[in-house]
Amino acid sequence: MRDEDVAENLIDRLLQALAAQVAATPGHVLAAGAVEALEDLSRAESERLFGQAGHLVHYGTDMEPLEALIGEITAVQRREAPEGAVLKPGDAVRLVGELPDSLAGYAETVFVVRYVSRAPTIVIQSDLAEDYVVVTVPATAVELVR
Repeated sequence: MRDEDVAENLIDRLLQALAAQVAATPGHVLAAGAVEALEDLSRAESERLFGQAGHLVHYGTDMEPLEALIGEITAVQRREAPEGAVLKPGDAVRLVGELPDSLAGYAETVFVVRYVSRAPTIVIQSDLAEDYVVVTVPATAVELVR
């Protein structure tokens, strides 16, 4: 098995373990140590984490516990967003303007912001029930869905 496949399988298992932990706690929250471990994720780490979670949901893993986990991770990311950020993790957005060919089929898709930094780009992800695309786009290429 390739190292990349091993890494993906391990991330899948860890996500499922965290989702089970969240599902088993009152209020469905992450343990304090898990919150600390998920603070200060990089853009690449966020892309990988949310992409793997989306992949699991898309290909048949029980969606409810993973959605609760994703919600908890998003809350951590939201608290970590730069002060004064116009967009924050968890915000619903839609692509605007001229789209690259790779995103042309997503013109009407509502995405969720997954990562924001001081850079002019953000990470967005489509609804997990429909697709699991995770993409980095300029913050100016999206508008808030009201």
